[in-house]
Amino acid sequence: MAPSSWTALDLEAVVLSFLLFPLVLLIPGYVAAWGCNLLQFRDRSLLARLAIAIATSIGICPIVTCLLWQFLPPGLFLFYGGSTIAFAALAFRERRIWLSGFTSEIVANRAYLAIVLGWIALSILALIDLQVGRRLYFPTVAYDYTTRAAFTAAIARAGIPPHNPYFFPSRFFALRYHYFWFVLPAVVQQIAQHTVQPVTGIRIDARQAMIAETVWSGLGLLAIVPLYLRFFGAPRPRLKRQMLIGAGLLAVTGLDIIPVLAIEKLFGSFLASIESWNEPISGWVDAVLWVPHHVASLVACLMGFLLLWNAAQSAATRSRCAAAVLAAFMFAGALGTSIYVTFVFALFLFVWMVVAFLNGQRRHAGLILLSGCIALVVSLPWLHETFGPGAGAASGNSIMFAVRRFKLMDNILGLNQPNLRSNLVNLIALPLNYFLELGAFLIFGVIQCARLWRRRHRLFPVDLCSIAMLATSVFVCTFFRSVVIAGNDLGWRGFMPAQFVLLLWGVGLLGNGLFSKAGSRSFLILATLVLGVVGSAYEVSKIRFFPMLWDNDSASIDKWMAPDRNLGARTYGLRALLARLQDLTPPGAVFQHNPDVEPADLFHGMYADRQLAAESLTCGVVFGGSADLCSQRIDTIAALFKDSPAYDASAIDDTCRRLSIDVLVVEDTDKVWRDPSSWVWKRQPLAANDFGRAFACGALSR
Repeated sequence: MAPSSWTALDLEAVVLSFLLFPLVLLIPGYVAAWGCNLLQFRDRSLLARLAIAIATSIGICPIVTCLLWQFLPPGLFLFYGGSTIAFAALAFRERRIWLSGFTSEIVANRAYLAIVLGWIALSILALIDLQVGRRLYFPTVAYDYTTRAAFTAAIARAGIPPHNPYFFPSRFFALRYHYFWFVLPAVVQQIAQHTVQPVTGIRIDARQAMIAETVWSGLGLLAIVPLYLRFFGAPRPRLKRQMLIGAGLLAVTGLDIIPVLAIEKLFGSFLASIESWNEPISGWVDAVLWVPHHVASLVACLMGFLLLWNAAQSAATRSRCAAAVLAAFMFAGALGTSIYVTFVFALFLFVWMVVAFLNGQRRHAGLILLSGCIALVVSLPWLHETFGPGAGAASGNSIMFAVRRFKLMDNILGLNQPNLRSNLVNLIALPLNYFLELGAFLIFGVIQCARLWRRRHRLFPVDLCSIAMLATSVFVCTFFRSVVIAGNDLGWRGFMPAQFVLLLWGVGLLGNGLFSKAGSRSFLILATLVLGVVGSAYEVSKIRFFPMLWDNDSASIDKWMAPDRNLGARTYGLRALLARLQDLTPPGAVFQHNPDVEPADLFHGMYADRQLAAESLTCGVVFGGSADLCSQRIDTIAALFKDSPAYDASAIDDTCRRLSIDVLVVEDTDKVWRDPSSWVWKRQPLAANDFGRAFACGALSR
């Protein structure tokens, strides 16, 4: 039976999960930072400590959790349990800071804390399901979250290394993906299951835990910005003011709102995202809500580098070694969280190591080399399972040369494939492309580069380092693209280090009176900032309300969610059906829905929490598995859901046993549903409603 409100259920579970996440995304980092005195941790204010602790936890906890879970499972309990006990002891020891200093710091930093609280509320309300009567609407990011929730559920079921939840040809295949960020919500699920659920009765599923983790990813971004303003380069005057400017710039995206509104007005249709009109450089709000693991990887890389940057100035060998080891774990964790962000950041580290060495900063270069070597060793288990023999890796190159696409011009000229002509056209269009994608941040970059050029003979190390990070990221993401999937994740996500540099430059320029010095440029800067904020607000509204437009007959939109205008009722019915199946089936049951749907079924990943035999016609083998095995089975599986009478009720069990399927889930959009003579209407369902019927079959039907 469905609850009275799925929205209330989601809100309750997400808030509880958010309150449990400090156990994995704050406390371990606090203890590690205190023990190693990172960034002079013991001398910092409480809020500064919390910022360091969050960024440190995001850096070290994914890799430590994966290694312990894989090689020493009892150590996982000792790590988090020991961290919690140590944190309690430290809090008691420093109770004056917690009791007296906390209130005064809230008052002193109330504006920044208001932004933090606003982010928490905004992100939760944007990502949970919204129920209107007996209609239920997921956010548009569900298109991505359905896959990540399935990965998280697979980790919670089977541990590390996880199985590909989308393909089960009678045996499991290791998951081939950068999955580290999905390990932590699985840990929170386990904690809730054994502590909170027996007391409150609240069950946290994979998707709800992931939503809470997304909120913490945004908090990591809100933590790393002030840390860089404080510890990267010379101390900045009016730090609190610059922190607020930095937080404000996180709400600014490019000028996407202009082409998006033009396209929507011209063609009379709504785009699902303001980033979908072009090869995106996502604004920070959009990036956190859509791809929080890439943002977390950036935070981990930035925190690791910040430790090395400051450790190079320390005279104590022990402090430098501790920083190098922790930074190595952060880089290794970042690699398993987002291979694309870390790949670009690793290239920057190499470039900067060479520059630092030639510039006389031998200690800093040595720390980078040491940390990189340790990170490589720590990453070996994940690298082997992802790219080693038997990993099911895709053949061919994963990166190719191609100038960054300007999709609008490519579509007008009919240039759909990278070639000499398209590369030349896109090269010519780069200035306009980057102006529309970056907006105010491109202006900040041009102004700052001009200033640095004028004093090029007396640049500081922080200037050289920022230029190296910006140039490496821009070069790679302009002239290379990833080809593992259709989306150019390298170009889309590898640009984040450059965006971070531009944000820091923007803070410096605005904090030092750019408007008073910009003259005629002031209006342009103000206009791009306002349009950037409006663009972010429009994107959040699309994330929250775009699926609701689907059921509005007056809205003409691209059909990618459902074949009719009944998405809300169908989502309500199928979520209720899959929630019921969680109660009726064991965690190890293998489900199967219709694999011949486009896009792939959104509901299973979000709500089922079970293994699939074949997720799509390609069986999801891009995440691990054998394409040959898929081709041997997929026609038989797909035939179960066609309207022709290929199966009678008695033949279903034999087919399910042969394919190791335990539950068949048929939806009202499947052809076999519409055939009154099909097996769907002759077999007793395990659970059913107006939008779906689920049948136990094979071994589970006994």
